[in-house]
Amino acid sequence: MIKQYTNSKGTFWEVRHYLGKDSETNKDVRLSKRGFKTKKQAQDYLKQEQYKFDSGLSSPIDKNLTVNQLYQEWLEQYRLDVEESTLRNTETYFKLHILPAFGDIKINQLKTSTIQKEVNVWYRKFQKHRKIFNYLKRLLNYGINMRYLTVNPCDTVIIPKKKLSYNCPTRDRDFYTKEELSMIMLALEEKAPLKWLCFFRLLAYAGLRRGEALGLQWQDISFKECTISVKRALKRRKQGLYIGATKNKPSVRTIDIDQETLAILKKWRTSQQEYFLKLGYNILDSKTFLFRKEKKNFPISDSSPRNFFFKFCQKNGLPYVNIHGFRHTHCSLLFEAGVSMNDVKDRLGHGDIQTTMNVYAHVTPTARKEASQRFAKFMEIR
Repeated sequence: MIKQYTNSKGTFWEVRHYLGKDSETNKDVRLSKRGFKTKKQAQDYLKQEQYKFDSGLSSPIDKNLTVNQLYQEWLEQYRLDVEESTLRNTETYFKLHILPAFGDIKINQLKTSTIQKEVNVWYRKFQKHRKIFNYLKRLLNYGINMRYLTVNPCDTVIIPKKKLSYNCPTRDRDFYTKEELSMIMLALEEKAPLKWLCFFRLLAYAGLRRGEALGLQWQDISFKECTISVKRALKRRKQGLYIGATKNKPSVRTIDIDQETLAILKKWRTSQQEYFLKLGYNILDSKTFLFRKEKKNFPISDSSPRNFFFKFCQKNGLPYVNIHGFRHTHCSLLFEAGVSMNDVKDRLGHGDIQTTMNVYAHVTPTARKEASQRFAKFMEIR
């Protein structure tokens, strides 16, 4: 199958095709590759690979390929489908964790037992041990798609389920319940600077991505219409931070906000103006960023929210989720409030409904319980 797809970098073509059964292993061999600029390129690639397979010209295993070599090849494919910030994060996981452990090992010599030992080390050291493992598994799946491997040794690795205790209280999920969020917001109101109350209020009550919130200018806030217009985002690449387009086309959106959030925004705007006037800056310009630097009209670092919030939770004994967890919380609680799937998708600017459905699969315990009760009540015979 050859089909077209679109992401933030443009429109491309992908190949997904069943080649046949491997003559040595009798296993199904499937072809999967993305990033072709034209349909003809995709067709030519498919014809070439099918011919090589039918003619027995390609071996299912490249015995000389190391994990690092496979990674370099996979990375060129991966960069076609993701944002620069996502690419940088992925490269970091590989350079810090995966390549030091497995980089020099030939992929056909990589054993499940070897991976299991390293996964256990990751588990004891890192909160995101599962994410590190998933990147390794994804890399080796690419090796299977390219016919360098016949099986993925990650398939039978056991991921420890019991949560370890870290320095900061954590959740067994990446979002807050309604009660937990209320507790967090109350603590922010009472103990945090107004800037951070405003920032986390936008994440929790408008469902903004971190980069979207940091990319907001005062011209994007309509105090009359009670809306926020999301038009840009703060992003990161190797050269540093920059203002760019949102993650995808649906992410450009206008969001209704509640009166209390609006009141906090008004209070923050006044406070910000007064502060900068004392420093000799006139920031009445509508293009002023909500969360700007002191000496330059450019957003604060994208790492600042995490640094503040982690220390804030640690100091006050509060449960911690990562910054993206606030967006996940907003999505989950929208479902709990009875908002439809499509309305949630539009509000959060998801690129496709599958992303929204993935969050729905992890809705709060309250929502799951209410769903079962509603169904039972619906089925009652009167």
